[in-house]
Amino acid sequence: ILNLWQARWEASSKGRWTFQLIPDLRPWSRRTFGETNFHLTQALSGHGCFSSYLHSIGKLVSPACWYCNAPTDDAHHTLFICDAWHSRQSRLNTILGRDISLPTLVPVMLQSRENWIIVSQFITEVMKSKESEERRRQAYPP
Repeated sequence: ILNLWQARWEASSKGRWTFQLIPDLRPWSRRTFGETNFHLTQALSGHGCFSSYLHSIGKLVSPACWYCNAPTDDAHHTLFICDAWHSRQSRLNTILGRDISLPTLVPVMLQSRENWIIVSQFITEVMKSKESEERRRQAYPP
């Protein structure tokens, strides 16, 4: 059944951000550690506190990044590009002993329970900060 699931995953036009992170479902589904949480799920699905997503569902007028004014703020921008999170990204890379990128994020998480926790904490910190900013903007619109 996992082979059928994998074939459907590869052929689907949906969930392409998640597919970029988890192209092979076997290691993901066979892991023996690593709980997902609200914030990790947002980052892995791209459906969360990202201006591009909020814009696509009619909650924001612009998909631009609140922090660096990049034209599109999505999960990729947030996790790997935005200068607002540079110090946290650098700390993550230092702790893990390697630079984390789109193709390495999930494989590094799956290497060990410790790596999973470290990456999950990074993502949770960033997503909580973005949620706080979203609440602030809702309370005090520009």
